[in-house]
Amino acid sequence: MNISYFICGYVTIKANYDNITPLLNLCMYYCIPYSDFRAETDGVLLTMRLSVKKKLEREAKARGIEFETVKKGGIPTLLSRYKHRYGIAMGMLIAAALIFFSHRFVWDIEVTGNESITTSEICEALKNYGLGVGSYIPSLNTDRIENEFLLDSERVSWISVNLIGTVAEVQIREYQGETDEQASTKPANLVASKSGIVQEVKVYNGNVVVVSGQHVNKGELLVSGLYDSQTLGFRYTRAEGSIMAKTVTEYYIEIPYEYEATVYTGAEYCDKYLNFFDYSINISKNSGKEGALYDTISIVESLCLPDGTETPFEMRTVKHLEYESVTLTRTAAEAEELAYFELSQRLATAAEGTTILRKIIVPQIKDGSFALYCTVIAIEDIAKTVEFEVE
Repeated sequence: MNISYFICGYVTIKANYDNITPLLNLCMYYCIPYSDFRAETDGVLLTMRLSVKKKLEREAKARGIEFETVKKGGIPTLLSRYKHRYGIAMGMLIAAALIFFSHRFVWDIEVTGNESITTSEICEALKNYGLGVGSYIPSLNTDRIENEFLLDSERVSWISVNLIGTVAEVQIREYQGETDEQASTKPANLVASKSGIVQEVKVYNGNVVVVSGQHVNKGELLVSGLYDSQTLGFRYTRAEGSIMAKTVTEYYIEIPYEYEATVYTGAEYCDKYLNFFDYSINISKNSGKEGALYDTISIVESLCLPDGTETPFEMRTVKHLEYESVTLTRTAAEAEELAYFELSQRLATAAEGTTILRKIIVPQIKDGSFALYCTVIAIEDIAKTVEFEVE
């Protein structure tokens, strides 16, 4: 179909075979253009602009030529359906205005280069400096935002903010921590993180105050960062090294047979919100049962134009899934299996370099639970760095 037909409006008429010849002659005499000439079993179809149809209808009626209108279309026809529904027309105008003026606002923020810091954390921090979804682009000073962000952030070493259309592209480089050369030189002692019998002493810096075979208690000084010299007086350093000791660690794990679990009932309801930048309008609010428990899942979908262009509008659907807390019972075998699994998880978190010499596990079946008493004898580094102030 010709695009001009859709813009100006079009109409499809139908005439039987007795009237088609004089009708075509009438179109030719008055220079009335038509298209889509199609013959059917009971007549012929013609398509023409809506503006010339009235003239053809008037002249055909004067000559006794009959035809009927079988279809109307185009923008004028669409608008005529809503000519008394002013709210729809006003809504279309407001939507068009919002889309037009929204090109001067930030629609989206894309963050790259972050690993340990989440994108939501970066975006939340940027709001404090005036950059967020919905920010007025002409008022943004990216140099000021970058400088203030770096001054206040201890986790980001570099940031770049580029405004491309309605998207703010943020590139960051996270602070990688101190290198060996940048490591703290603050005076420190090494103290025992737990009680044990010293097995091996490896000290790179500091004044050793324990020997192999000595029993030490938790918190006791192992290597001092203070030197007392009669010739040079007191000197301070940062004690460094490792103190391997034989330690005894006890674990207690108890798994009850009865436990509380969450079970979904299958009932759910949804709330729908229309988001425009930082503004949210509730367009469909439902309510569940009073006193019921719900898990919430939020799904956000961007609304796009027919050509795929994103708009600043989003549809947010909040699902509420009803659940209830019920009391379940596990068997003695299941409780035992879970207890040993939890013990293995705890032992797996032992410090790197720890050597387990012996494990003594005592299971015990109690009234309503299964318990494990575990004693672990190991060789591990008990040296803990504790800094101190020098006046």
